[in-house]
Amino acid sequence: MDITKRLNLNNIFLFLFLIAFPFGQIIRIGILQPIDVIAGLAAVYSLVKKFDVPKSFKNLALFLFFASFSWLFGIFIFQQTEVLYGLLYLFRLAAYFYFGVYVWNFVQKGKKNKDLLVSSLLGVSVASAAFGWIQFFRFPDIKPFFVWGWDMHLFRLVGTFLDPTFLALIIVFGLVLSIHRCISSMNWKNVLITIFLLVSLAFTYSRASYVAFAAAIFTVIYLEKRFKKLLLLVIGLAVLAFLLPTTKNHSIELFRSFSAIAKVENYQTTLRIFSRSPVFGIGYDNMCIAYRKYIGFQDFSSHACSGSDSSLLFILTTTGIVGFLIFIYATKNIASNLKRSKYSILVSTSFIALLVHSLFSNSMFYPWILGWMVILLALDL
Repeated sequence: MDITKRLNLNNIFLFLFLIAFPFGQIIRIGILQPIDVIAGLAAVYSLVKKFDVPKSFKNLALFLFFASFSWLFGIFIFQQTEVLYGLLYLFRLAAYFYFGVYVWNFVQKGKKNKDLLVSSLLGVSVASAAFGWIQFFRFPDIKPFFVWGWDMHLFRLVGTFLDPTFLALIIVFGLVLSIHRCISSMNWKNVLITIFLLVSLAFTYSRASYVAFAAAIFTVIYLEKRFKKLLLLVIGLAVLAFLLPTTKNHSIELFRSFSAIAKVENYQTTLRIFSRSPVFGIGYDNMCIAYRKYIGFQDFSSHACSGSDSSLLFILTTTGIVGFLIFIYATKNIASNLKRSKYSILVSTSFIALLVHSLFSNSMFYPWILGWMVILLALDL
């Protein structure tokens, strides 16, 4: 990548973030995620150098401020030592906010930097999918990872993220970029990348991501006025989904019901927690201790402990009605400040896909998704 030619502190953390991204969870060290550390270092550098903050990011800062308030409010609900766990997630949220500031200052130096980042993000998505295929053929059964808190998946692309849902969303984001390139320049390379990502998405068996992809396509159809060719992609994915082998494995059947039932139960549980403190929430992110206090025992090592199966319910429960309204306000203001360029189409389409996906998973606050979205936002603010 061209970014390696003139590495300095103004871009090194972005370069390291993109390099670490496709390795997902397999380079995790205890509770430390390398990409969190990199984003944190970029955030500290942004603060030390007093980088300019884009106007739209100040709306996000308002949500960050209230998330901090809700965490402090949580001290009065739970024991002080318990809420320290949520403080780590608050630090992560702040780190990615200032990581966005860091990226924004990088892209202000020229259009080449913007195009370089788009190419890099597409490369990251392709690499993530490629690692998924390596895992699919080498480790089709990841049940052994159950002892470390991961779900048991069989014959699905989970890749280095050890979760098909999040790998699939990263592939959807890559498809948004590759399809946009196909619209701009229809050549064999862009077409092959799109086909590769589409087939990879199908083999994740992630229904939430299928719906997110369909939402993204219809958004592109609306914005670009390209109906027939883009609709074929949705039909193609639907055909693939119906033709995929299930090997009599209930966990990858298209119309499996047990996971849908589990999500409904999770929504009900989250709403029960929300009802305990509806105005200011239980504190960002005190979900684990809330489960323990209000629902029953919850293992802190479980990767499902700190979230909800819906990002919007997660925001509502942890920051309350006030925090939820602030989040909606910040999102609306950011949308109104997009420049209406080719990058705004990428941002809008990716956000619609994320919004739909986040109805079924806490994907908005997944570190890799957070990083991806702040990079996209920085391109067009």
